[in-house]
Amino acid sequence: MANLILDNITLIMLLPLWIFLIIMCGRFFSVYVNKRLIYFLTLFSSFVGAITCVYALFSYNEPIEFGYPFIKINDFVISFGLQIDKLSLILASILFIISFAVQLFSVSYMQDEKKSYRFFAMLNLFNFAMSFLLFSPNLYQFYIFWELVGVASYLLIGFDYKKSVKSEASKRVFLMNRVGDTALITGLIVVSYYMFAYAGNKTFVTLSFEDFNAISTLLMAYTTTPAFYIICALFIIAAMVKSAQFPFYSWLQDAMEAHTPVSALLHSATMVVAGVYLTIKMMPFYTLMPRTLNALIIIGLLTAVICSILASVETHPKKVLAYSTSANLGLMFIAVGLVNIKAAVLLLIAHAFIKSLLFILIPKIKYMSKINFLFFAVTSLSLAGILFGGLGAKELLFKNIEYNLILSYLYYFICFMTGFYIIRLTILLYQDHEKTVAVNFTELISFLILFFGNVFLYIFIRGDYKIAEPYAAAIGGIVLALLLAKQNTLRRFSNTPKLVEKACNNYVPAFYNKISRCLNNTENKIFSNYGCIIWIAKLPVVITNWIEINIMNKAVTFVSDISKNLSRRDMILQNGNVQSYNAYAFIMITIITALVIIGYTLIFR
Repeated sequence: MANLILDNITLIMLLPLWIFLIIMCGRFFSVYVNKRLIYFLTLFSSFVGAITCVYALFSYNEPIEFGYPFIKINDFVISFGLQIDKLSLILASILFIISFAVQLFSVSYMQDEKKSYRFFAMLNLFNFAMSFLLFSPNLYQFYIFWELVGVASYLLIGFDYKKSVKSEASKRVFLMNRVGDTALITGLIVVSYYMFAYAGNKTFVTLSFEDFNAISTLLMAYTTTPAFYIICALFIIAAMVKSAQFPFYSWLQDAMEAHTPVSALLHSATMVVAGVYLTIKMMPFYTLMPRTLNALIIIGLLTAVICSILASVETHPKKVLAYSTSANLGLMFIAVGLVNIKAAVLLLIAHAFIKSLLFILIPKIKYMSKINFLFFAVTSLSLAGILFGGLGAKELLFKNIEYNLILSYLYYFICFMTGFYIIRLTILLYQDHEKTVAVNFTELISFLILFFGNVFLYIFIRGDYKIAEPYAAAIGGIVLALLLAKQNTLRRFSNTPKLVEKACNNYVPAFYNKISRCLNNTENKIFSNYGCIIWIAKLPVVITNWIEINIMNKAVTFVSDISKNLSRRDMILQNGNVQSYNAYAFIMITIITALVIIGYTLIFR
């Protein structure tokens, strides 16, 4: 059975693409497609993908790679196929399980949407792109699906393209992600060039992930240390942008304009963790230069601290969760920088189940069921590191941090802030939605799938860790939020647009207000301002225009002027006088003869 699944896994992974084409072609050719049929096909593709990946994971023995020649130039062959290893199977399983739950929730959420068929088609396209990104055998195929994931997310965020706010938000997200895409393709081309120019084995040019240990060693031998650092920096920048790390985290706030199912999908085990996945894949490069690992730790710390603070002063529920996503991705970067891949992957899985559930539990209108609130409260405690998968993942990371005093205290602060802002959000949602409604059955099923995924993760990793100081720090943040709620301060706290007012200074230190104000201004005036990106985009045009005017045009004018002067002088010489022609001929013959004699003398002296 395992061989049957593995032998046909390519066809199974292509299933979302086929369903996308069926839906879009059906609407394009004005063929009536029943909504229920679209829902069934979409859920069927995710269900089959989840069953396939989970079964292959439990029957996994060793990595398998197979592909088909895609580009062939003499001995240079780039294959298109799949590389099946344990990490890709784990992440693909999470992808399809969460996609199934989110799509099931979308059936109820999008029932009144006239263009829901296009929404479900885009969900299938996104699943196809993300699954092939995870199973890519080489960096070329990885880049193709990296771009396709960006395109699919752009289409999902801008689903309501007739609304200018959502349309502009999707454009800003797409533009910011082009920075990371440019860094990735530049790094890919540079590494491939070095392999082509210097490596004896030309198969290294295809940049297969299987050969990355040898490629990284050869690249370090062929390049200088600064050049190797620059190459590593390009891949780190690509991962930073995709995973919304400091200072590129602002695009994730724009992505919140999308429908709630899209937010749940993008923030879970899909788009934003592609950067973390790339970082793990590039570990053979980073381990050769320990400073790059230190850079990952610093980037992760900055992101986690800054976004935790911003989450505690944000008022919009989805944006609070967006800042929380960047902060938790920062923790994953720290884990990778500490070469604790197990903790990074477990954090990724726990965050995927927790964050996707939190997003779909946010009420669409000002009514919230008691079951929704109960799920939200328990899942919030898990995100804070108090219960289930969130507890185990954060404590496993702390095992690498506890011996570093500075990292430990910063980690305590991050855990404290996480407990504070997520319980604050839970209390505010409860206060704002006093009226209750009955929960939809399909939505309840999606809640249970994600909730039990978090519980099963806890059961799986239970015993690999011990409860330590981060647990106490998270409880401290929760207690602070409860005290503020008891004093009715959270209400005034939530009414501030983005900053802490003076009334909060009785409970929160004064420096916290200043830091929040500084970070808020930095985000709004610098990182959320895309003027610099537009200026950079226009820079090649300005340079090209200057070269054309001052070099190319002037060069043509100069040659033209010389030709005109020569022609004018030639016309003066051509006066029709035979004696003058004879004199010119005599002078030329004399010069040529003299040159021949001089040359002969020099050669045969």
